[in-house]
Amino acid sequence: MSRGSSSIAAPRGSATTLSSTTWRQLWRTSRQQACPVDQDDTRDRIAQYPAHLATGYKRDIDLRNGVGLTLHRYQFHQDLIVTQWPEEDTGCLEFVFNLSSISKYREGPYLTAGQHCLMGVYHPGCQQVVELAQEPTLAVDIYMHPRIFRQWLGLDTHAEPLQQLQRLPKDLQRLLAGDTQIVLSPIQTITPAMQVALRQILDCPYHGVVKHLYLESKTLELLVLWLEQVFSLYDSASLTHQALPSADLERIHHAKEILVRQLHNPPSLVELARRVGLNDCTLKRQFRQVFGTTVFGYLHDCRMEQARTLLRENQLSISAIAHTIGYSNPCAFSTAFRKKFGVSPRAMRQ
Repeated sequence: MSRGSSSIAAPRGSATTLSSTTWRQLWRTSRQQACPVDQDDTRDRIAQYPAHLATGYKRDIDLRNGVGLTLHRYQFHQDLIVTQWPEEDTGCLEFVFNLSSISKYREGPYLTAGQHCLMGVYHPGCQQVVELAQEPTLAVDIYMHPRIFRQWLGLDTHAEPLQQLQRLPKDLQRLLAGDTQIVLSPIQTITPAMQVALRQILDCPYHGVVKHLYLESKTLELLVLWLEQVFSLYDSASLTHQALPSADLERIHHAKEILVRQLHNPPSLVELARRVGLNDCTLKRQFRQVFGTTVFGYLHDCRMEQARTLLRENQLSISAIAHTIGYSNPCAFSTAFRKKFGVSPRAMRQ
């Protein structure tokens, strides 16, 4: 996404198709009509989405030192496809925190509600089809030039941080080293600490210079939490490859396969451990080490993904889908589904 774009999403049904030229012209007009949030602050402006396409807006806030925020609140009237999507802001890294909606690049991985990733396209002339979904979208994007990110990491002034560079996603490493390429970091879950900082950004109560100082501090906090999560995942993966014998890795993957096969009626943790030849404490520790989540967390994510697939197929009732994935109470299923994807099962089906 560039700052003139919206979330990149995957429509499910009929959709309106626009050329990139038309899309750029619509947003050029919207930006020309953008209104300042604070009358005395020209660096904080709201641009409404073209009314015949969506309700809502994007809010661009230019912070100091080449860092920017875009806050997205919108809903398209219908799924939208933009052909030959142009990447205009080719110099920026884009940290995308998706609080609701389901989004993706064409042929790319899904970015669901409650997830984040780092994106950026730096290959000159790079174009692709982008699909924008109808679900209500609430998102926060952080923009900065790779040069700024390098400075924050101390890569230009100290030798020691070069070790930290090795703990970043491989494509980001190459970009920071000067390569020109597409960047799409692994999609990760927004942590509770990130949720708090994101809500504080969206609900910022201040104005003027105090607002900018507040938003800068929260933006830095989010980037610290992003780095902490990325480094933790790298360290966990390194520990997995270094510490787990191949036999234990096979047992952990066998446990995962059992969970996937028995989503409706999974074994207890103790029974699962017995079936794969481990004790329950070892299974819990090594499962998190390999997959980055708990046994229950993995089971829950698999159930929700299967439920989303069944809802889109539209062959079963919501109660039947809840029963299929192991929920005896449809209300409990609806609550869990909304928490995972940001929309209710009924809204997902529609």
